[in-house]
Amino acid sequence: MVNTGILGIGVDIPDRVVNNEELGARFGMKASDIERKTGIIERRYLSKEETLTELCERAGKRAIENAGVNAEEIDLVIIATNTHDTHITAALVQDRIGARKCAGLDLHSGCSSFITGLATAVQFVKTGMYKKSLVVAVDKCSSLLNPDDYKTSLIFGDGAAAVIVGEVPEGRGILGITMQMDGSGGHHLHLDENKHIKMNGRAVFDFAVEKFPEAVNEILAQTGYTLDDVHFIIPHQSNLRIIETSIASLGYPMEQVHTHTIRYYGNSSAPTIPIGLHKEVTEGKIKDGDLVILVGYGAGLGWGAVALRWGS
Repeated sequence: MVNTGILGIGVDIPDRVVNNEELGARFGMKASDIERKTGIIERRYLSKEETLTELCERAGKRAIENAGVNAEEIDLVIIATNTHDTHITAALVQDRIGARKCAGLDLHSGCSSFITGLATAVQFVKTGMYKKSLVVAVDKCSSLLNPDDYKTSLIFGDGAAAVIVGEVPEGRGILGITMQMDGSGGHHLHLDENKHIKMNGRAVFDFAVEKFPEAVNEILAQTGYTLDDVHFIIPHQSNLRIIETSIASLGYPMEQVHTHTIRYYGNSSAPTIPIGLHKEVTEGKIKDGDLVILVGYGAGLGWGAVALRWGS
C-alpha cells in the first residue's frame, strides 16, 4: 500500500479580533478572570459578509501552493466541519480551487473532525483510489453561539486549515490512527433547539482530561513508540486548562505542546489541530523527521489521535 502523509498545509484566520475586554463588558467579568479560567486572550470571528466556503478556498489554495502541486492534481476534497454554507461545501470548494476531475464529501465529526477527515483521506490514498486529497477543517462557531451564554461565548471562534494528503517517502507520513466515540455523553456538548452550542463545562472537562492522555497512550502503544520518542504534541485547542491538566498527567514537557492557537484564536473546533501544526512547522519547532502526535477530542463525545513522521 502507498506510504501516505501530508504534502502541504495552509491556514486562513479571520481578521476580526474579539478580546477579553469586549466579552468581559458584555458579561460583567474581568478580562483577567476570563484568561485565568480559559487561557484565552482573544478569539477570531468571520465577518457576517464572509462565508465558510471563502475560508475553505483560501486555506485550500495555500495548502496547494505549499505542497507545490497543481489544483488539477487534487482528485478528492474532504470538508471536515460542523457548520455549513450549503449541503455540500466540498462541491463549492472543488469548483473554486480549480480541481476539475475530483470527488468530494462533507464530513461532520464534532471537534475531532480533522482527525476523522485526515484518516478518511489517508485510507483513500493508501488504497490507490485517489492520489492527492485536499482535507479542509473549518468551522464558523460564532454562528452557533448564544450571545447571552458566557460559557460558550468565552471559548469559541472561527478558522480554517487545509492539508494535502498524498504519497510520501518511506519513513515519513502517517504511522498510526486511533478513533473512538461514546454517544452516551453527547448531551454534554451539542446544539440545542435553537441551533446554539450548549455545553456542560464540568462534564466536558472531566471527559477531555481522561480521553486526551488515553488517546496519546493508545497511539503510542499501536505504533510501538514512547513519549520520549515524541518531538511535539498538537492537541485540539479546547481550553488551555484542559491541555495543561492532560499534559501534566502524561508527564510530558509543556514547551513541546502547542498552545498558541487557544490563546490567540480561541477554540474554532475542527481546524484547531492543523492550525497548530502549521504554526509549529512554520516557526521551525517541528522539523523534517520529527515524530508528532495529533490529538482530537470533543463533541460526540469523540476522541482520537494520529502519529506522524513529519516530512514529504
